Amino acid sequence: MLPGPRGPPYHRREVAGPEEKTEVDGGLQTAPALPSLPPTGPSDYGSFASSLQSQTSRIILGREEAARSVALLRLIAPIALLGVVTVWIPKEGMWRGLCTASFSATFLMSLWLLRRFRDPERFDYRLALAHGLLAVVSILAATLAVGVFSPTVMAACVGIYFFGQSDSARAGWVIYVTLAVGYLVLQLAGIAGWIPLDRALVSIVVADVPGLLTLVFMVQAMFALTFWMARQSRKATLDAFQRVEQAGIEVRQRDALLNEARADLDRADAAHMGRYTGQRVAGYQVGEIIGRGAMGEVYAGLRSGDDRPVALKFLHPMVLSEEKHLDRFMREAKIAAALNSPHVVKILELGNSNDGIPFIAMERLEGEDLARKLRGKKQLKISEVLTLVSEVAQGLSLADERGIVHRDLKPQNLFLAQTTEGAVWKILDFGVSKINAAGATATQGGAVGTPSYMAPEQAKGRDVDHRADVFALGVIAYRALTGKPPFTGPDSLATLYNVVHVQPTRPSQLRPLPRDVDRVLALSLAKDVARRIESASALSDALSAAASGRLDPGLRSRADALLGLMPWGHEV
Repeated sequence: MLPGPRGPPYHRREVAGPEEKTEVDGGLQTAPALPSLPPTGPSDYGSFASSLQSQTSRIILGREEAARSVALLRLIAPIALLGVVTVWIPKEGMWRGLCTASFSATFLMSLWLLRRFRDPERFDYRLALAHGLLAVVSILAATLAVGVFSPTVMAACVGIYFFGQSDSARAGWVIYVTLAVGYLVLQLAGIAGWIPLDRALVSIVVADVPGLLTLVFMVQAMFALTFWMARQSRKATLDAFQRVEQAGIEVRQRDALLNEARADLDRADAAHMGRYTGQRVAGYQVGEIIGRGAMGEVYAGLRSGDDRPVALKFLHPMVLSEEKHLDRFMREAKIAAALNSPHVVKILELGNSNDGIPFIAMERLEGEDLARKLRGKKQLKISEVLTLVSEVAQGLSLADERGIVHRDLKPQNLFLAQTTEGAVWKILDFGVSKINAAGATATQGGAVGTPSYMAPEQAKGRDVDHRADVFALGVIAYRALTGKPPFTGPDSLATLYNVVHVQPTRPSQLRPLPRDVDRVLALSLAKDVARRIESASALSDALSAAASGRLDPGLRSRADALLGLMPWGHEV
């Protein structure tokens, strides 16, 4: 029995299980075309609601506002009609013309808005405010007719409280200030004698000026208190929505981690003895299995002569007859061997076993892959993520120079190897890569890869270039920084749908991060490949600059424009 490596070698995860990859028209799992989302309707429901992250919350608040407006209109319409009638009951009265005109206009506009606002999608703050101002005029006119210091002004408190609870702070302030100032002017004019107090329905023959001034102060204080209570009530409602949203984000984060953990557990295989264990194959002594997947098995081994530790990847005999699997196996060896980089696993030899089964001999790595590391720590330090992205970008840049697109970059395929020079990130598994220069691919145009890390164009089965790897590296950076995969779901199709149609939660909402880091991640995760950051090295440089507050203004403007069209946390 050969001694195992000092740490868990990468090959335990290196061969992907069948549930990890979705291939369209290629064999593993067929994914139907992803439908577009239906339009969600208007989303501008006022300055307060627009600060919320969830579009659903904005719609709920907007519809609640529309429903409250309809209820108020149902109250105002009969009162206005009653006012038109009652103002003519006394034989004599002041301000009848003004009251009749204002009450009639209020009644007619109430009927019109009742019909319009029954459809919440047609609710309009400007029309609601215009109606409110017309009602203010009616209240002040009624106050003049009945008496400046009569109880008529109590109706003003209803309007102040209603608009004070509006999502539009401006509308609330306009109604409050108009009523307060308007009534104050009437009160002071009455005390000064400019408005006759003894000719109203509720008349004052001898004015007690100190008493009336005290009444002026009390009414204004009542107005101010009513408005303050309304705003505090609205603030409490919004705070409650935000707490619910935050709780929802935390639940989704736990669900995402649970989905990821379930997927990892489904792929996990314990090390055990295999068919080649204990044999000598083409100059290698084969040890125990350290990894198994749909296409083959990976064994620990020693090279004869110098006892160099190696990993031996054998193609599974059951897939040997399938040409596409053999092509992928050979492709992995040839592509990785052509990439002479410290950040790409080194291929030592491509050969055949005694029974004719192809195998790849490669350096055996000691350490852990990113998937295992994230299961232990959930989140990495920003400095660790910058190092990860930088070193992986170096390997991807070399692949890009050779016209190679990896197409299956994910935490299981990034390994932190412990070497004599220190820890080094290495890229694994080029078995599903595409060679752009020759137009060759083992998938013949199918969408292949791991759903959570596919670029949108890859998920749709379209042609891809190196920017698909940029997207995957952005997903990995997001996952390592926030502790949450940006795209996940209960199954592969749901995950692919989210990749194509859904913007993930803002990273800084899951963990304190500079807003420039949000911007760089947004550019790396752009749905439109033309808007995506240009290369892996550009992503690495931009992320490093963003973390230190030195992001290029041009990139910042590009990110802001992108997020203006496709905000975080929204379906697009």
